[in-house]
Amino acid sequence: MRWRLRLLWIAALLLVALALGLTFVRLLEMPTELGYDASLFVRVNHALYPRLSYVGGAVEALAVLATVVLAVFERDTRRFLPTLSSAILTAAALALWVTVVQAANSVFATWAPQSMPPDWQRWRLQWELGQIGSLVLLSVAFILLLIALTGPADGHSRRRGVRRAPDDSSTW
Repeated sequence: MRWRLRLLWIAALLLVALALGLTFVRLLEMPTELGYDASLFVRVNHALYPRLSYVGGAVEALAVLATVVLAVFERDTRRFLPTLSSAILTAAALALWVTVVQAANSVFATWAPQSMPPDWQRWRLQWELGQIGSLVLLSVAFILLLIALTGPADGHSRRRGVRRAPDDSSTW
């Protein structure tokens, strides 16, 4: 495997794994957070999640970029379909985060512990379900990257009769 392609694989795997890890932490926190009253919920949300949102959003955006570029580089190999599928799922996770989780974060940012809206639990549930959805999408995306990386890459194109120049891509 050429060194640039190897670095791209490392970047894609690392970024998807980091995004997955950040989302998995939310799942671990969920049972505790669901027990918070309104005041504690908003105080914790104001203290912890603004920074995590910026970091998590940047990591997910970079993961999308890395997996898309990786799919382009692998377009004539057997690794293409699982890599492209991973890129699509990573992009879907980011879209879910922006439309569901970040939308709830924006609403949370307007709340004060003393004046919570009556439907605050609906917003919390939207946030939690968005995190679960992202976790599922990123998990499958990561697994697909692993399948692509560990599967055969014999240099045959998906197009009949076309064979790529041999290289050391069959070994990691």
